[in-house]
Amino acid sequence: MTREFNAAGLQYPFEPATNRHALYMEEKISGWVNRYYAFLPEKVKKKYTQTGMGHAGGCMFPRANKAQLTAICRFYIWAFTIDDTFEFATVEEIEVIRGKAMAILRGSMMVQRDELYEQLPVLRQELVSMGSDLWLERFCHSLNVYFDGLKAEIPYRKSLQFPSFGEFVNIREKAVNVYPLVDFAEVITGFVLPEEIRQHPSIRRLSQLTCHILSWANDYFSAHLEKGSDVLNLVLMLEHHRQYSMGEAYAEAIRIHDRDVAEFAALRASLPDFGVYAEAVIEFVENLELMISGYMHWTLQLTERYKKGGHPSRELKHAQAVSA
Repeated sequence: MTREFNAAGLQYPFEPATNRHALYMEEKISGWVNRYYAFLPEKVKKKYTQTGMGHAGGCMFPRANKAQLTAICRFYIWAFTIDDTFEFATVEEIEVIRGKAMAILRGSMMVQRDELYEQLPVLRQELVSMGSDLWLERFCHSLNVYFDGLKAEIPYRKSLQFPSFGEFVNIREKAVNVYPLVDFAEVITGFVLPEEIRQHPSIRRLSQLTCHILSWANDYFSAHLEKGSDVLNLVLMLEHHRQYSMGEAYAEAIRIHDRDVAEFAALRASLPDFGVYAEAVIEFVENLELMISGYMHWTLQLTERYKKGGHPSRELKHAQAVSA
């Protein structure tokens, strides 16, 4: 199938930036892939070195310092591995992973001899040094939301049955795993916002819109790879439910994306006065903007993930079938 979309079709009213430590992180991640993720198939490891995870962290978090970006990228490679390796797992397998991961990150369990969790105690220490206990629990809650989404995807992905549109949006918001990144956007400011600020309707909606916008952007660039092998993609959902051609589905996906971007910008322009927290809130929201525009820059310029043969799903799906 040829691509029926315009690579420049997604636009934002905020400019991207880059982190000066991104190249350093690219080198670190190459080492991590070969040292800590040696259990992955060789072709997958090679693809991960071409994914540009260090650049992803650098583009999405240009204001992070070196230590913060190291923690973010350590999370990235672990999250990529979970997402890619277990997209066709069982609900029971996801629950086992969730249980071990959350126990390690919350400090109630030491890692056992399991390569999949080897880096989580290191990540926990980095997260503790970045924020407060309140923030770490906030991050763990967000990761739990991701696992909820991952579980909810399984029956639809395995059966290739399309969910209702409302169910799809609910699942996609969780499974895209952006809420932990929203927490990173907060903590790299050096200020952990009180719970009542993070739960304010405007802040909650901006966080939700960030998840939606990044989901739609991801789906826009990956639909041509997922057609026929997945259903949990905005473009493919539109094609199926509304009987659109692929070209029409891409165009409608842009309209949905742009509507959410416009709402984000309107909310950003009309933030209430948060008093003593106003400056920290503004910096947090600016980091969300940078995350959104940075993802686009990374996707278009710095990764092979959305190009033909650049995603490791085929190799990992085969490995799962062999080991089942």
